[in-house]
Amino acid sequence: MNTKFSKQYFTIAVSAAIIGSASVALPAVVSFSDATATSTSGSFVADNAIDKNKNTHWEAAARGASITARFGSCQRVDDLVLNWYGTNKYTYSVQLSKDNGATWTTVVSNTSGKGNENKQNVTDQPANAIKIVGDTDSRLRIDELKINSLGSTNGCTSSGTSNSSNGESSDTSNPSNDEVSSGNAQYPADVLDLSKWKITLPISLNSPPNSNKATEIKQPQLKTYSNSEYFRLNAAKNGVLFKAIAGGARTSTNTAYARSELREMQDDGTESAAWSCTNTDHGMYLEQTLLHSTTKKPEATIAQIHDSKNDLMMVKYFGPDFANGSTDIGKLEARFNNDTTTKLLDSTYKIGDPMTIDIAVRSGGNVNVTYKNLRSGVTSSTGTVKMTGIIGSCYFKAGIYIQACSKTDIYGNTNTVCVNKNLSANKYETDPYAYAEIEVRKITLR
Repeated sequence: MNTKFSKQYFTIAVSAAIIGSASVALPAVVSFSDATATSTSGSFVADNAIDKNKNTHWEAAARGASITARFGSCQRVDDLVLNWYGTNKYTYSVQLSKDNGATWTTVVSNTSGKGNENKQNVTDQPANAIKIVGDTDSRLRIDELKINSLGSTNGCTSSGTSNSSNGESSDTSNPSNDEVSSGNAQYPADVLDLSKWKITLPISLNSPPNSNKATEIKQPQLKTYSNSEYFRLNAAKNGVLFKAIAGGARTSTNTAYARSELREMQDDGTESAAWSCTNTDHGMYLEQTLLHSTTKKPEATIAQIHDSKNDLMMVKYFGPDFANGSTDIGKLEARFNNDTTTKLLDSTYKIGDPMTIDIAVRSGGNVNVTYKNLRSGVTSSTGTVKMTGIIGSCYFKAGIYIQACSKTDIYGNTNTVCVNKNLSANKYETDPYAYAEIEVRKITLR
């Protein structure tokens, strides 16, 4: 495959509806509400792809990126037509969602396009969002994204609440509902209660140029903080996107991996939480969706209990070999006491599946993790596992902590810890912008 960058004109259209026996209705052009992308180069943001101006464009900074556009209302999406500019060959997938991106259905899978027009036939179906996913060898650039509709429909759901008459709904139960209403949310803290958290980002904002020191944002700054790439609202404004990259800034010179991760705090959010690992009851509930993983080493930690030194409990995703990062089926495990005890939570977790995770810590240092896949219905529990070798006090962590690295970071520095791991050629990321991303819609401490 020719992986060199090439300008692409990208149009999606839907065939006209046949009305009666002879007349053909003109297709209606879908109005988009917004667009987001997993990777953006400079000022070439996702919204440029839906502004109806071919002189502007969205450009991905990383290979294997995707762009998501949401419609203003539920539409009957039918045949797809993709217009590309240039002669390079690109492999891509098209996904549709009828619940504003909570779950996705692939309607065009790993097909190749090479210039001119690609027509794709799909079953007429309701949708209120579309995602275009590039392969891992290409960087995408979209000048215009267009969808024509066979008409509006009420077969979609929005933010987990059905607006259809077919009885579809999403399970969003929460044993302790402290959710912050999204409303007219502007910042992540408008959707998630972040009063007892700080965020660590995989970039150096407050350090000297070319530093590999990760940035921390605490309260009260966190109340009105977001980052357009690594910590931001989703398009529906009912969740927060956490993104980490293989070559990102790290928390210390002793770690190879970067994170976009919350760390539990206490009091007014300025002091680190430090509760007894054995003498008190604590819990954390999450409703979230893993949206993307790294590809060479598709591993990520998506929830933790940590003490002063040890990984006492981690929920981890493990993808397959030769992962594409966006539609893979992998597994979720709960790992205890520095990986010495493993409990399988889901053997067929598909990227894009919404999930709930409830972590309960009981007196004596006993932990139970309860899991549910809201798409497949898979439920599991680890049973009681005792934390051992505890050093100091405990705290929770949430977000995304990738377990993959690149030998050179985004600042041009050598990641010596990554190099010293002596990973085989297919187990480290060659692109420092290779990423993992998770959407967190609810987080509750108790």
